[in-house]
Amino acid sequence: MISDKILIADDESDIALILKLQLEDAGYKTVRARDGAEALEMLAKEQFELLLLDIKMPKIDGMQVLRHVRTSYPATVVVMMTAHGNEDIAVQAMKDGALDYIAKPFSNDDMIKRVERAINYNRTLQENQNLQRQLAAEQMKTEAILQGMAELLIAVDTNGLVISVNRMAEYFLGISRDMIIGKSLDELLEVELPENVELPLRKVLLTGAPEIDVNYSIAGPTGNIPVLSSAAPLYDNSGDLIGAVEIIRDITSLKALEREREDFVSMLTHDLKNPITSIVGSLDLVREGRLGPINPDQREFLESAEESCSEMVEMINSLLDIHKFEAGKMVMNFREEKVAHLLDKVAAQFSAVAAKQQLELTFAIENKLSECSLDRTTFIRMVSNLVTNAMKFTREGGRITVGAAVRDADAQEMASMPKNLYPAALLPATGRFLKITVTDSGAGIPSDALASIFDRYVQAENRRMGKTKGTGLGLAFCRKVMDAHKGFIWAESEEGKGSRFIALFPLSGRTENETQH
Repeated sequence: MISDKILIADDESDIALILKLQLEDAGYKTVRARDGAEALEMLAKEQFELLLLDIKMPKIDGMQVLRHVRTSYPATVVVMMTAHGNEDIAVQAMKDGALDYIAKPFSNDDMIKRVERAINYNRTLQENQNLQRQLAAEQMKTEAILQGMAELLIAVDTNGLVISVNRMAEYFLGISRDMIIGKSLDELLEVELPENVELPLRKVLLTGAPEIDVNYSIAGPTGNIPVLSSAAPLYDNSGDLIGAVEIIRDITSLKALEREREDFVSMLTHDLKNPITSIVGSLDLVREGRLGPINPDQREFLESAEESCSEMVEMINSLLDIHKFEAGKMVMNFREEKVAHLLDKVAAQFSAVAAKQQLELTFAIENKLSECSLDRTTFIRMVSNLVTNAMKFTREGGRITVGAAVRDADAQEMASMPKNLYPAALLPATGRFLKITVTDSGAGIPSDALASIFDRYVQAENRRMGKTKGTGLGLAFCRKVMDAHKGFIWAESEEGKGSRFIALFPLSGRTENETQH
């Protein structure tokens, strides 16, 4: 039911009565003012959705009332009423803010339609104003959030020109917002990007896809500042790309903490070697009988203690080497190596251990393997880590097979890699590889852990219950070795049916001896 209230301001009582009856029949509420002064008094007391205002009135005429209403009551819609012959005045009234006019005498239907149109217009106008107020409030909230961010925010248009920044960006760059807006990225930022890395904002404008957690450096007054950045595209209501926004975080303090932690770990692991070396030396003296005869049971315990010390040394070495890899300080000597000869060393190292654990260890090495550019030391340690890993999670009577062959790149095999282990753009479509596989009949690995087992200190849940508990460093070291060789490593597995680790070394990636630091 219509409940809109209309104020009729007309000094002619007959016309005012006709309007009142017709409008109330249509469902509207009406109030009459006999002149302009009374109309203004009523507008001051209550709100009306529409004012039907006669132009010719005593005391204060309709034009004066209109100007006052537009100033003091802008939410009230005004429709003027005028006699025939005064249309020019009515047109002037519309220029002064009236929405429409009705010429007397008027038809009932035309008057009702004009009233409905005026009220609908007013309702739409009020809704729009409410939405604009809500939008303005939300914009103020958003602006407050952006300005209060500890990170830098820079938004650009499709041409790479800055359209918005927050307060932290002004502080960080040392220039005011007015001087930043409209500048190009090249003018604004002097950056140092890693190899094959593009500035996130430019990448987003080029691809339309978000860029997450990109590390690079920005030149500052005291030197390069390390930052971690993410960028996202900006679209309009039609879905068209209109720009991009980048959030940049200064990670100087985090880098400092990371260096302190790395230095502490390196120092700690290095210092742990000294007492272990003393322990091993003492155990050797006792086991060799230099301090008196020992019986078989004592010899077995001493050998077990020596094995534990060796495992501890291997863990320390792995942790130190992982830190060296990450710091770019790992010395590697690449030479053309005979792979079969290197695998013979691994076989000699593990054959007796496998027999002792009642495991069947075999080496399936392809005849006439091509020589491959390898770092001998890390290659042997990597394969040894994979064999050790297999032995930990394979029960007595199980089988472990180490394979070596030369194969062309296999797209189907590459597709079996766990997602997110390597970026798709890095996976080769062609090329020849030395393929090393270590297959076991052990406990297997859950599918949801295949992408994370090469991270430091990570072990799949079911593998924590193997014959011995590991630290998660062995496979992390393997990944670092493969990265240094520009190769790939991953695992395929089914719980309860064993695992298969695959490592691919490119045969054409290094054509001459080189040393990496």
